[in-house]
Amino acid sequence: MAGGLSAGPAVADSHRAADARKFVCKASADRPHWSKGAKSVIYKIRVECAGSEPTIKVHCKGRLAYSTGGSPSTAATSSETRTVKTDGTKTTFCTPEAGGKKVDWSGTFQSSTHCTSPGTSVEIGDATTPAVPVKVP
Repeated sequence: MAGGLSAGPAVADSHRAADARKFVCKASADRPHWSKGAKSVIYKIRVECAGSEPTIKVHCKGRLAYSTGGSPSTAATSSETRTVKTDGTKTTFCTPEAGGKKVDWSGTFQSSTHCTSPGTSVEIGDATTPAVPVKVP
C-alpha cells in the first residue's frame, strides 16, 4: 500500500443496533499520495466488517486538506455510501471520488475520514493521517 496506514484504525462495535443486527467494522486511511491512474493526489479509505448479516451499508466522508505554509484548506472531499461484505473483505473508498475534482499540485496534505452505518446508530469511527509532503510529477 502506498504510504502506509495511519496509526491504529478506528474501530466500533454496534453492541445491538436498533434493528438488532450486530457487526464490528474497522476504518483506516492511507497517507495522501500521487496516483498516476487518477492523475491526482488521492488517499484511500479501507473499511472491513464482520457481522451477523452478509452485508451492511457504510457511509464514509473524506477530506483531503493541504497547506502551503498558512492555514490548511480543503483540496477535495468525498461522501459515498457502499455495501460492505461482513466477511472481512476490505472495501475501498477514495478521496477525491472517481470523476471528482483533480488535485494536481504539490504541497503538504493530510487526510481525515468519518464513517458510519446509515440506518443504525453506529459510528464506525474516524481515521486521520499525519501531514505528508506530496510532489506532483
